[in-house]
Amino acid sequence: MRIAALSDFHIGARAYMDEFRHDEGRFLAYLDRLEAGHDRIVLVGDIYQTEHALRPGHGAAAGELARARRRLPALAERLCGGQYLYLHGNHDAVAAHELHAPERVRLAADGFAVVFIHGHQFDPIFSRAYAAARAATWFTGRLRRLGLRPLAQWFEGRDIALKHRRFGHAGGPYAEAARALLREHAADLVVMGHTHVPHLHVLPEGRVVNTGSCSRGRTMHVTIDTAARSVALHRGDMEIHPRS
Repeated sequence: MRIAALSDFHIGARAYMDEFRHDEGRFLAYLDRLEAGHDRIVLVGDIYQTEHALRPGHGAAAGELARARRRLPALAERLCGGQYLYLHGNHDAVAAHELHAPERVRLAADGFAVVFIHGHQFDPIFSRAYAAARAATWFTGRLRRLGLRPLAQWFEGRDIALKHRRFGHAGGPYAEAARALLREHAADLVVMGHTHVPHLHVLPEGRVVNTGSCSRGRTMHVTIDTAARSVALHRGDMEIHPRS
């Protein structure tokens, strides 16, 4: 079985809140190519950005999700297709209820098992300072509403770079969590998103790979071939990591 995994689209409810920033038709053509070359496509969370509403709560987040899906209706319909499996992340957690998106899933074929999970659960900032993390998301949402998207992106870019440097290495919290998941689920590979930085680590128990991000007009995905037991990272149509 060939599986593609991609994550972190961050499709916003309004154009000025949107960090997806793809032309819908061109992105659908990209998905056409993925569909032709893979049996399953797993969406590993944060597909929609639902936490920029003016008020907190499930109802507001559900409204943001509905509006985001209406903005790109052809894409929203495609992502509900039978070839796709959608897991929720932290920015689209409301999809667990609204779209029945699970938190994690295990797929196995050819004696090769893969666990998919967004990965925010293992982010030390998110887990230890949840209120602060939510406040930061609300703050960048307010900046976008004020027309200050470049400033919001600067704050988010700094957060991504700092977290990757501190937590993204093979001895960091994501890799340690992956080791536990590999043991718990008798798996060979763990696939995460969340950090927006594509990378692959070989651990004593197996491998962990990060999908990168399809936000800001980028296209990144992971290809898994269960028969070959191989994992490859791609940016667009180009492989960016030696096949492992």
